[in-house]
Amino acid sequence: MKKALLLTLAFAMLVPVAATSASAHPAPYGHVHAYRGRAHVRYRPYYVPVYRPRRARIVVVTPAPPPVLVVEEAPARTIVRRPEPARAQPRRRAPEHRTLTGIGLRLSGATTEGEKVGLSTAENPAMGGIGVQFRTRFGERQALGLEIAADVISGSGDSFDQRTIPVMASLTYHLFPNSRVQPYALAGMGVHFTRLAYLDGQYNIDLTELAGQLGAGVEIFLTKNLAINADIRAQTIFKNLDTQEKIRTDCLHQVGNLTGFCDNIHSADPNDKVNLGIQLQAGATWYF
Repeated sequence: MKKALLLTLAFAMLVPVAATSASAHPAPYGHVHAYRGRAHVRYRPYYVPVYRPRRARIVVVTPAPPPVLVVEEAPARTIVRRPEPARAQPRRRAPEHRTLTGIGLRLSGATTEGEKVGLSTAENPAMGGIGVQFRTRFGERQALGLEIAADVISGSGDSFDQRTIPVMASLTYHLFPNSRVQPYALAGMGVHFTRLAYLDGQYNIDLTELAGQLGAGVEIFLTKNLAINADIRAQTIFKNLDTQEKIRTDCLHQVGNLTGFCDNIHSADPNDKVNLGIQLQAGATWYF
């Protein structure tokens, strides 16, 4: 009995709930419904919650500013130079200024064209000999110089002998006065003392002749004081002859009229007053 009563009560409670659920309007807001056949009952509004998804969180990412590189200049390099220890400098000797003055010996050879008097075709033969020379320099550069020389040269042929002593003074100019090898030029004049011996000395003529010369050569210093030199010189010899008649008279007085030797003078040209020649020199000089 009790069990039946409980079932009846439970069923009675379920009927209004089912009716309410069936008549509910699917709206987002609540409604009130009155049931027919029953007294009007007012219910609270029923709200149906609506779930909306949350909006995604907006994250604003601001990039980091670029790194700022500060480049500092390297500190100035300081170079400290320590003074070198003082060294004893060798004392330089002042250039020695000396006047070159020396004396020496030389070999000489000469040849001359033409005739002297005309008594023999052997006159003016090739001659050679030895001599002495005095040389000195002057001027700031020691380029100019003076040479005074005397030679004894001789030659012979066909019963004839000729000996000449040329005494010459010349100015010299050295191109490289401070070099070991010094080319030079010279010009000068002097006197030739000449003896002509005919017929093996039976008749002699002594002549005094004026001469001029131009030449060029080279001087080489082997040491500070010793030098050797060689040169070539062109010479002009002005003959100082007596008249032909005087020479013939003197010839006849010494030789006589037997051989006819003195008559050869007539073949000589009385206007021939000049002989041209070449002289070669090679010597050594010691300078003080």
